[in-house]
Amino acid sequence: MDSIKAIFFDLGDTLASTDPPYLHRIAQAIREAGLEISNGDFELEYTKADYKLFLKHKENGGITPRDYRQWFLPILYESLLPGQEVDEFRRSVRDAMGQIDFGRVALPGAIDLLDYLKAKGYILAVISNNDGRTEEKCDEVSIREYFDIILDSTNLDLIKPDSRIFEHALKELGLSSREAIHVGDMYGADVMGGMNAGLDVIWLNHRKIEGLSHPLIKEVSELAEIKDIF
Repeated sequence: MDSIKAIFFDLGDTLASTDPPYLHRIAQAIREAGLEISNGDFELEYTKADYKLFLKHKENGGITPRDYRQWFLPILYESLLPGQEVDEFRRSVRDAMGQIDFGRVALPGAIDLLDYLKAKGYILAVISNNDGRTEEKCDEVSIREYFDIILDSTNLDLIKPDSRIFEHALKELGLSSREAIHVGDMYGADVMGGMNAGLDVIWLNHRKIEGLSHPLIKEVSELAEIKDIF
């Protein structure tokens, strides 16, 4: 890792999460809307949909935040309810989601890892597919101070897995793709998106998803393991 100067992090479910976690809240809402699915099975379906979105973005030569909003849920619901009309079901899920209270927390090991990497002199950045409030969310979990830049897909009108959001971060920092590594939990958006932009990647596979791998991927199940890589 001698050439690495910067470490890019996803935010949601990589450094911070909600309590209950975002995917568990969606799974709960789906159950309340009438489809029985476990949290683990839903995490797998969501991860698979995220990878399918990466493949669709490759076929189409790119993706915008608007494309993401138009493409992702149909891909996900086709795997959950194949061949069925889902408009009413999706409305029920949205309504149920709105009734679930949650807080925001740093993930175990996040602050210790950021302290460690900052002390070693790495440039740290966040690249998040988010709603325009990524900096605010970093503040909520007391990690804002660690980052040289924080990039939010809504604010930039760029979104993972499109390589342009990673290239934007590199340009902001005056780095080449060989000088940065990206860490994230989503296989399509973070892992394949980062690799497609020419970055080394670390997959935080804390959900223990099986069947997705690549010889160039460094895979960890906990943030603490990343310290061993650096």
